[in-house]
This record gives sequence, C-alpha cells and structure tokens, in this order.
Amino acid sequence: MASGGAAVGLGAWVVAAGSVPGERRLLIRVHDAGQSIDQVMLGLSNATELLPLGVVAVGVLVVLLVRRRPADAMLFGAGVAVVSAVNPLLKELVGRSRPDLWPLPDTVSEYSFPSGHAANTAALAGALLLILHSSRAWVVGLLLTAVGLVGLSQLVLGRHYPSDLLAGWLWAAGWISLLAWMRTHRRAAR
Repeated sequence: MASGGAAVGLGAWVVAAGSVPGERRLLIRVHDAGQSIDQVMLGLSNATELLPLGVVAVGVLVVLLVRRRPADAMLFGAGVAVVSAVNPLLKELVGRSRPDLWPLPDTVSEYSFPSGHAANTAALAGALLLILHSSRAWVVGLLLTAVGLVGLSQLVLGRHYPSDLLAGWLWAAGWISLLAWMRTHRRAAR
C-alpha cells in the first residue's frame, strides 16, 4: 500500500513544481526513438482505451459468475471499476496539461496526470492476479510486459509525461494492494 502513498507524493510534487526534472527531455527521446513504431503504438493505445478494457473486464466478470465465483467477481470488479471511475477525478484535481510538444488528437482528455491508460491497465492486470491466485513468474511477467508496453505507447505517442504513467501505476497498485490486504484479513477473521 506504500505505492498509494508514493502516488500521492508524486501528485503533490507535480502540483507544486509542475514537472519532474528531466522528464520532458526523456519524453522527447522516447518519442523520437519510437517514430518507426508509432502506428503499432497507436493500435495498442486504441486497444487499451476505456471501452475495450471495459469489454475485457465484463468478459472476465461473466466467466467468474458462470463459474460460481461471486467473491472473486466482486473483488475483480472493485479492482477495475474504482480505478476507472476515480482516475478522471484525480486528473481534474491535479489539473496537469498534457505535453504540448506535438499535436494531440481531439479525442484525448485535457489533463494527463495520472495516466488513465497506465492506471486502468495496471488495475486490470492486478485484479487478474488477485483472482487467478497465481504467482507464476510467466503470468506476472506477461501482465507486467503488457502494462509496460501500454505505458511505452503513451510516451511514443507523446500523450503523457513519464510521471503521469508512474502515478497511474502506483495508484492502481495501491488500490489493488488494499483489496488484497482486505481479502487476506477477511479470510483470517473467519
């Protein structure tokens, strides 16, 4: 749950200072280096918008309910729904404008901190780990790679600063960690 506190600290830094030292330069380097794969990154970004992620989440919920795992369905749903519902509020609260280095499509929101792509994919991955009850390295590695690639897509496309991504990951990890802690303590209380 320390990740939630780190996300708050990073948010306070961004509100007070406006940016993290060196991240604008890093964003330019990643964007320039990734120009040859920008269409792939655009496809990945589009595939991980809120609607496609919502479809995946609903599919997982249906499978859990069909398999008569209502407790896991509630846990998974809470992991994904809270992050996707609260993230836009956090963006409004911080009010950090998106990078202005390149033209951005009109479809992206005005604010960038924390990144919704980062938070939502991290929440989905974390919630999946909670319900799969798996600590197999390949499962964790696959999910972390997916989350990392989505973050990379946002940098290559110039839509987020690195700290936007880090904040999204940290706050989603904090929320998922809290849910895991609550599940563990509920079981211990029985």
